[in-house]
Amino acid sequence: MATPAERLTPAARPPFTDRHAARSASSGWIACAALLVLSLVLFRLNIHQGMTVSPDSTRYMGISPIPYDAPVYHWMLVLPHALGVPLLAAAVAWGIVTLTANVLLIFALVRRITGDWRYAALATALIALAPQFVSLHAAVISEPPFITFVLLTLWFVLDYFERGTRRDLVIASLMLGMATLTRFTAPPLGAAIVLVILTDPRLPVSRRLTDSALMAIPGGALFFGWVVASTLTVGHSIGRELKFYGNMGPAQWWANLETTAAWLLPDAVPLALRVLLLAAVLGFAGWQFTRQFAAWRRSRLDISCELRIAFSLTLGLFFIGYLAFVWLSTALEANLQFVGRYGFPAYVMLVMMVTTQASGLDRRLGGLRNVWIALAGLSALVLVGHSVRTSARTHTFYREGNGFLSLDWRASPTMAAVKELPGNAVLYSNGADVVALLADRPAQIVPQERLLRTNRPDPANPPEAQIALMRTQANAGLPVYVICLDRIDWRFYLASEARLKGDLALEPVGQFADGRIYRVAATTQP
Repeated sequence: MATPAERLTPAARPPFTDRHAARSASSGWIACAALLVLSLVLFRLNIHQGMTVSPDSTRYMGISPIPYDAPVYHWMLVLPHALGVPLLAAAVAWGIVTLTANVLLIFALVRRITGDWRYAALATALIALAPQFVSLHAAVISEPPFITFVLLTLWFVLDYFERGTRRDLVIASLMLGMATLTRFTAPPLGAAIVLVILTDPRLPVSRRLTDSALMAIPGGALFFGWVVASTLTVGHSIGRELKFYGNMGPAQWWANLETTAAWLLPDAVPLALRVLLLAAVLGFAGWQFTRQFAAWRRSRLDISCELRIAFSLTLGLFFIGYLAFVWLSTALEANLQFVGRYGFPAYVMLVMMVTTQASGLDRRLGGLRNVWIALAGLSALVLVGHSVRTSARTHTFYREGNGFLSLDWRASPTMAAVKELPGNAVLYSNGADVVALLADRPAQIVPQERLLRTNRPDPANPPEAQIALMRTQANAGLPVYVICLDRIDWRFYLASEARLKGDLALEPVGQFADGRIYRVAATTQP
């Protein structure tokens, strides 16, 4: 039986003339360069006031009292910082690198599969102009490098399907391992690739099993090696118990639906219409997936068709597995919702899959031609919506900034007062992360009545013990301060300001427009 490489005969290649091929290549590079330049301009405008820094950002930066989980993005920031590069400068540099890589890889992957730069340009525009894509790359967050490693995994998997060389499969496995160490939601991609390999009838069963193992073992060893090393050295790794603490109700699931529907059109469009259009896209993708899987199970296809089908099947399986994995996480972890950045990698996969599926439609046939025209019209509508939303969001971020580096936060009178506190002070706050970022002062979070991820008190460190520690520090002569920030109004699991006043002797130090500062007085009260 012929290997994929042996089936790549000249007769199987598209019959382009040299002139046509050169003109097509030139047009493709121009389109790709234009999209990349536009993406970099949007990036620059969005970070005019600084990168978007969120609570999760501070965990990756290593300045939050709550440790990071997946380590790769943390390493990407702290290793340059150890060499003298400021954390935010490293974040900007990596933002440029991942943005450039993601735009180029999306374009290259779709063009490689479809053989047409126009499909590649369309898919890249639908992704790169999406407001979520622009915002994520302008933020100190792990999704951009995660997408990069996922795309690199897909590239080397395509090399394997095209050439049949196991070296490409090993490299793909290692890229997948890096993706998993960037965000723990990457394993469904490995499962998708293995399923496509196992269902390939052109390879003997022994080869399929061996290649599946090659796809699983190197990346798995990389991930579990880190788990063991991290557990032994710092005492934590994945940071979650395998118990069902999820507490999502109907309101949260409805919000998840609204988040997913926002992939295509803005919130101003009625939700019913957005859901209908999304269902239509998913219906087309499912219909094509079924047809392509049936073709995949047949004995022989030309190499271009094989690659398109293998790519589409992999993306489809990953899309399903990724969403299932994220939704499973909401069942394992309390107070976890399907926010936009968690779902965006699935949108990237969906766009690439539907674009490659559409490229395989025969537009000369009446029914399929109508489907193709409908998809083209929907793409134009989505691009208009993306452009409007991205322009509006970019204008806001340019003027005001976003996150903890926004103009409002940097003008905070409470934060200005924090900077004047004694250098040896022990600081507690409901916004310990923003205190560390803006005041450049280490801070601890105020006592937690419940753990965010379990919605239960910490049996090893109940809130009474945390309050007793603050009292002990004050009694030992340390200057202990409590900083209450009004803008931090979502941390419902922390001890309230009223409880801290009741359980500790708090002396007011200052009251400001956006917060208050207290000093914990020494007392013999138990």
